Amino acid sequence: MTIFGVFVWPFWNLMPTYVTEQVKVIFVDEHGRCVAQSPDNYLVPIGKCDAQPGDLIIAKYHVKVKERMIRSIRRL
Repeated sequence: MTIFGVFVWPFWNLMPTYVTEQVKVIFVDEHGRCVAQSPDNYLVPIGKCDAQPGDLIIAKYHVKVKERMIRSIRRL
């Protein structure tokens, strides 16, 4: 069991987990990269998109982005 906890668990956490949901585009930079607002009001980068600020789109983003933001807010 110790071997499992030491060697397998860290690799499992390195595997990305994505979520796909409807988001509202907040910002689009000059390269077409978008930042959107998730349904639970977190800003998440979604990469390139063909949308304008205010548009509702379906996007996939990394779940860890929200987790990191929650941790940084709690440190304030």
